[in-house]
Amino acid sequence: MPGRVTLKTIARETGLSVQAVSMALRNHKDIAATTRERVQAKAAELGYRPDPAMRALADYRWQRSQVSSRWDTIALLHNWSTATGSRETQYHRDWKRYLEAAAKARGLKLSQHWVGTEGERTGAVLRLLRNRGITGVLIAPPSLTVREPRPIGIGPEFQVVTFGPEHLYHNHHCVQADYYGNLRLAWKKLREQGRRRIGLIYRQLHAWRTGHAWRAAYHIEKELAGLDADALPPLELAEESGPEDESLYLSWCEHYKFDAVIASPRCVIGPNARLKNPPALALFNVREHGGLQGIDLNLPQMAETALELLLLEMQRSLIDRTGLPFRVHIPGRWVTG
Repeated sequence: MPGRVTLKTIARETGLSVQAVSMALRNHKDIAATTRERVQAKAAELGYRPDPAMRALADYRWQRSQVSSRWDTIALLHNWSTATGSRETQYHRDWKRYLEAAAKARGLKLSQHWVGTEGERTGAVLRLLRNRGITGVLIAPPSLTVREPRPIGIGPEFQVVTFGPEHLYHNHHCVQADYYGNLRLAWKKLREQGRRRIGLIYRQLHAWRTGHAWRAAYHIEKELAGLDADALPPLELAEESGPEDESLYLSWCEHYKFDAVIASPRCVIGPNARLKNPPALALFNVREHGGLQGIDLNLPQMAETALELLLLEMQRSLIDRTGLPFRVHIPGRWVTG
């Protein structure tokens, strides 16, 4: 009808988009309360009357999009050093590749979103997910270039599974490597090889992210082997690689005469080969056919488990019902180099 007030009319009068006006008139929580009041006041002033047929069609389309997005798309949130993750480690790249493959096998879309290294973009990302009707969220393991990263804060309307560290996310499900069990497995395999003076080397950054599980398991195994608590102390390197790492490693090995070393940083491979009697190395995150021995972290199983747990949470709301988030530790596998 000529002169009929529409959403476009209100949008023009208020300087907002048609979508923002529509959401404000429906009291959508993603529109600020002051903006909702301003839009609703202008609508009343102009004599706006919603078209029942158009409102029903809009509601139908909204509900359909909500259902489709909720079950077809999973959000992956990360706070890595860059939006693309270009500076992350091989571990992060492998982990993401297995996660994408597991989602694709289930017919799920994985929508990746960067919340900023300090979480400064979290609010905008969550508003986007709400608008798209996405409620299932996976939180990526944090960057190894950010010291003690902040947890990504998620509202109660989302179903969440994280990849740790578990002490960073007390109220969400967590799926991560079995750090404690993996070190004990490496110790066992080295003992089966006849090794008796086994050392442990890691970075401070890894110690914090694993909840010091490696050090705890190492001391338990020494005690079970009949060694004193002070015998064969582990070597903790600085958070980032430096020129002093090589000399520290060499002097540590020569002093304690290790015949095997369980190692997290790969920077020890080169200097280890230059020792007169190099100890056998057991590394974390090795893959078969790579020529190295150590622990395969079983990333495919980690990805599969996280997706299954998230889908279960979306169906059952386990945390709301019990208040007890799950802690799932994925056991690794020994790889003989």
